[in-house]
This record gives sequence, C-alpha cells and structure tokens, in this order.
Amino acid sequence: MNEASAVKWYIFLWDVFLCALGSYGGPEAHYGIFSSILVKRRKYITEEVLTEMIGLYALVPGPSSTQTITAIGYYMGGKWLAILTFLVWALPAIIVMAFIGVFFTQIANNDSWQPLLKYLPAAAVGFIIYAAFTLSSKVLKSKGDIILFVVMLILALLFAGISVWIVPILLILGGMTLLLPHLKDQTKTKIRYKPKWYILGIVILLAITNEILNNSISTPVLNLYTSFYRYGYSVIGGGQIVIPLMIQDLVQSQSLISLSDFLAGYAIDQAIPGPLFSFGAFVSARSFAGTGFSFLAGLIGGLSIFLPGILLVFFIFPLWQSSRKMPQMKYFLKGVSITAASLILMTAINQSVALKVDIVVYSVVIVLTGLLLSKKVPAPLLIVLAMIAGFIF
Repeated sequence: MNEASAVKWYIFLWDVFLCALGSYGGPEAHYGIFSSILVKRRKYITEEVLTEMIGLYALVPGPSSTQTITAIGYYMGGKWLAILTFLVWALPAIIVMAFIGVFFTQIANNDSWQPLLKYLPAAAVGFIIYAAFTLSSKVLKSKGDIILFVVMLILALLFAGISVWIVPILLILGGMTLLLPHLKDQTKTKIRYKPKWYILGIVILLAITNEILNNSISTPVLNLYTSFYRYGYSVIGGGQIVIPLMIQDLVQSQSLISLSDFLAGYAIDQAIPGPLFSFGAFVSARSFAGTGFSFLAGLIGGLSIFLPGILLVFFIFPLWQSSRKMPQMKYFLKGVSITAASLILMTAINQSVALKVDIVVYSVVIVLTGLLLSKKVPAPLLIVLAMIAGFIF
C-alpha cells in the first residue's frame, strides 16, 4: 500500500466515478480521462506511474483500462480499495447495459437518442490525442527515447492490424531494447516480495473447471458464465478485441442473439460511459430476453467477463510494485512506457483518419483537445457538451 493511502476513500471513489462518467470509447480514450482527473487535477499518482501501469496491463489478458484504474485503487489504498474502485468504475455501466438488454425492443425503436451519439466518436478521439500528448511528454526525456518512440510508432502503424499479438510483442520489444544494454549492471536490489501464485492458480483452475463443466453439464446459465469468463482471459487490449470472439461464439455457434441485435447493442454501448466490457451485460441480458431471468443474466455475464482480469490485477500489482525498484526493471518499464505512449499516438492517428470527413466533427476534436490541455473544463462536462452539439448541429 502506498503512502498516498492516507487519502479519504470516498473522495477517491468519487473521482473514480467521475472518470466512469466521462469515459467513452476504448481504453486509449479512458487513459486521457485518468490523466486529466487522477493525475493532473487530483495528483493521486504521477504520469510516470500511470504510463507504467498502462504498459503493464496492455501485456496482461483482460480489460486493460479497467485493470489500470483498479491498480490505481490498489496503489492508493490496498486490496479493498481496489475492489471498491472496480465496482464504482464498472458496475454502473454493467447495470445500465443489462437494463438496455432487457428493454432493448423499446429502446431500438426510439430514435430520440441518436443525436447524442453523433459527436461522441470525435470526443473520444480528442481524449486519445490528449492522452498521447500528455503521456509522450512525460516519458520522452532524451534523444534515445524519441528514437525508440518513433521506431515503435512506425512499427505499430505498419503491423498492429495484422494480429492482436503485435501490441504485446511491441511492448516487450520496447522494454527489452532499453533493458539489454544494462543486463550486466552489478547493482543489486533485494526483492522481498513473493509472487502470490495461488491467485494465478485460481484463474487457471477456474478456466479449466469451467471448460470441464461446460462440456459435461450443458445449462444456459452455466454456458453463459463459462463463455464470458473465457472472453475475460482470452483477449489482450480491451473491449474492441473481444467483439469478434462474441460474434463467433454467441451469434454463430450458440445462436443466443441475432447479429443485428448484437451490432445495435454495440452501437448503443458507445454512448454509455464506462468500460466497453460492460457490453457483456447487454449481450447476456438480450440472450435471455423474455425468460424472467434477463436482468440477472446481464449481471452474471457482465461481472464474469471482468473476473479473470481483476484477479490478475491482484497477482500482477504487488509484483510490479516490488520489481519496479530493481534498476534493471526500471529500464524495462521505461521502454514499455515509451512504447505504450507510441501505441496511443498510433490509435489517435488511426481513429482521426477513420472519422467522418466533416468540419464540425474535426472542430469537436480540436476544441475538446484544446480544452483538455487547458485543464479548465472538467472531462465529464466536455462529454455533455459533445452530446449537446449533436442536437445543435
């Protein structure tokens, strides 16, 4: 537990809730919110610590932004604050998406919410650009750092779309690039922390047990839980990457939900603040529509998809907190941080290009990014303004 744990928990959790209210889009946009509220405004952690966590959990299976903010809770107050941080961050979105799954037919036929969505993609890009700028400015300290950053950015732009494994490979490559020249350093630091292997064992044991039960006892509830737990440990990088797995399994193999409902729900999910993994609650609830079990199914699916990733936080965080004191590990983590910053810039470039060519859309990106950099307007308010712009224009 960090000396900063003296912070009042209810204040910290309120700030986490504000992060949840302002977090639209994928993990990269979430990092912009974390930097704006938790680093710049509240100074709970430094930009260096945030960047290390971003790089670290980009290597770990599960919802990376959820793992990052849960780890920040761990950093500020230990295990119980970490659990509360996760619940405050994720549970509101899970509940909302479960309700949307239950009442999807009525919601799908109502066009009044469509203007709210119009400029949210542009707002998300603004947060990604802000995260890329702030994180890069903190980790690039020398000419060598800049060279590594540019090389990793080029590699990411060229190859990231080939496979989901490219991102973790680049992160490891970036870390090893700065570590290798210092492997022979004689400086030694005693590391007293012993990895809690039982937590990793629980993750693996649950995965094996789930697969055995799924193959031997076929019930809708069990299939739901085992499927979403599997998604939770099968993806690296966040919500967008889990979508193809869900389509292949729930739409094509199990036929629990139609593709049109699935895609419509995913579009609605972009308008709901919080982690994209909350989409699991919608799919689960919609899959059991009309059964009387729909909302509970949404909660089960929504929580089970997060479970393995959160368990891994409790395994990885103490190990990171201890090993980052090693001189050699600092070089590795610095390389990972520089690469993580370059990957966020890559996302900013790709998402900017993917936006609709429209002067208002790009004006929203520019104005929102400028306001974020000015630090004068709260992040959640910027999201509200983007929604209002949808009605005005």
